[in-house]
Amino acid sequence: QARGVEGGMTRMRTELALVLWLLVQGVAALPHRVRAEGGEGGDGPAGTMWTTSAEGAAMEEQPLSWGKAGAYADLNLVFSLEGKLQEILGFGGAFTEASAVNYWGLGKVDRLRVMELYFGQEGNRYNMGRIPINSCDFSPASYSFDDNGGEPDLLLEHFDTKASVDVKNGMIPMIIDAMTTVKNSGGDEMMLFGSPWSPPTWMKANNHSMVGSDLPCLAEGMDQVWADYLLLWVKAYGAQGVPIWGITAQNEPGFVDNVEWEACSFTAPQQAAFIRDHLGPTLNGSGVKIIAFDDDKSALKEWADAVLADPLAASYTWGMGLHWYFGDLTDNMRYVRDAYPSAHMLATEGCTCVYDQREFNTSWRRAQRYAHDAISDLNTGVVGWVDWNLLLDISGPGGTGGPNHANNTCFAHIHVAANKSLVVHQSYYTMGHLSRFLPRGSRVVTHSLIKGSVQGIEGVVA
Repeated sequence: QARGVEGGMTRMRTELALVLWLLVQGVAALPHRVRAEGGEGGDGPAGTMWTTSAEGAAMEEQPLSWGKAGAYADLNLVFSLEGKLQEILGFGGAFTEASAVNYWGLGKVDRLRVMELYFGQEGNRYNMGRIPINSCDFSPASYSFDDNGGEPDLLLEHFDTKASVDVKNGMIPMIIDAMTTVKNSGGDEMMLFGSPWSPPTWMKANNHSMVGSDLPCLAEGMDQVWADYLLLWVKAYGAQGVPIWGITAQNEPGFVDNVEWEACSFTAPQQAAFIRDHLGPTLNGSGVKIIAFDDDKSALKEWADAVLADPLAASYTWGMGLHWYFGDLTDNMRYVRDAYPSAHMLATEGCTCVYDQREFNTSWRRAQRYAHDAISDLNTGVVGWVDWNLLLDISGPGGTGGPNHANNTCFAHIHVAANKSLVVHQSYYTMGHLSRFLPRGSRVVTHSLIKGSVQGIEGVVA
């Protein structure tokens, strides 16, 4: 049962009240509907419940009605629209090169189905997207927009200003298909952000390959060149009709022992200095948001104290990007939410990969993982949740997929089977319980779980 406190249910507008349960057997979403004035329970419909379950239910609808006002369950979820918390930006996934390879390998009918499943009004209504800047592990091979044969190009005269590499590999055409689907379905405007994995080899300390990184990553004198490069990437995408809302300063800058895929290592103070002295001034006036960190929540407090406690770096920083790989770590999130209330938090990556599939070894367990993390993050301050790859094959162990040049195959919500049919996993539906019912501008509201009778309620959903 879901109960609202007295007087708090009359102002709905964009503050869509969403009651979510992560159950042993299912995930349910109840968009709240205000009870008719003067009603005392039992009068008219109260809304609809959608259920996804381990037994195979996939967003199955069930009508709800008002129960008697004096009724109560053993455990009650009580929520109040008076206690409004953060405003939601949206949900989405990553337009990796692997996703594009799989997308363009499909026939037209299945490509349209993928777009509708993710971005259409009858699907998950995604309105955000992450784009790797240069290659990442989910690319068939390493590349940048200015390889220049490994020779330094300090003035970036050879930069690919037409983004032709990402046009040719299908990433930009896929993004445009998604933007078109959103526009045609009347959804929220797409908010797209880029994330760099590695600069070209000639920018890196010791002429390091794009795979892996020294610490510090950048060669002496290359900080401003790298900042200029990132601005050129934003402009190149914009010239192709893909406006960029933001960029993260670096994907997983603290993963300093990564020797398997593209990387560029920073310490927290080094990233603060890069944002303060180079990236911030370079992007200032462009309207592009800067998202710091973009790494696992385990180090969030340290990086927030380095970047957000630096007044100038903080003035350029929209917020912190979070990954999920080492657990909930909500204490770190609450610390940032309370210590730096003007900074936003955005979940920028999460997936189950070949190295942790033993723990999450069924479609349902992976679906529960998504629901648990996303709900936990929303309850702790994030303004949006962006998945990793949108579309993978099944080339890896246990049904994981790529292509991935580092053999770091992972799961996505949707896979392409060997016969080119689409495999839609249960995690797609559990994320839909959030993304379909929390349009941009929705607000998280205060809530609590209370055992037994609850006083002062307006109505009961039975």
